[in-house]
Amino acid sequence: MTDRTRRLETGNAADAGAATRGWFVGDLTEWAASRGEQFDPSSTPRQSGHLQIKWFVHPPGHERATWADPDTSYSLGMLIEGDMRCAFRDRDGAEQTFDLTERGDYVIWHGPSFAHSWRSESGCTFLTVRWPV
Repeated sequence: MTDRTRRLETGNAADAGAATRGWFVGDLTEWAASRGEQFDPSSTPRQSGHLQIKWFVHPPGHERATWADPDTSYSLGMLIEGDMRCAFRDRDGAEQTFDLTERGDYVIWHGPSFAHSWRSESGCTFLTVRWPV
């Protein structure tokens, strides 16, 4: 058993993910390395190669400037409050859009099959969970 598995941690998702664009559970070591920073993975049970969790507060009008390329994970996006329009493009170029407007509305997708984008008109709080395919 490692030090991080024996550790109980409490905190705020927004604070914990401040240095990693909202991602607060995941491969924090790799995120730090990609920025030329150091991170001690034994310092927190939030370090995981199996799951990624993001908490993000989007201001009104916030949108993804470009399509996110297909990736290697399943993703679940869930609206906590506000509104979020999620757009998806499959490998054949067909697009679908979903408006999440009620607390708990979600969309789940197979990352290798879809590029995605998003926009929030009034702003929102949004939770994203990713895990490997």
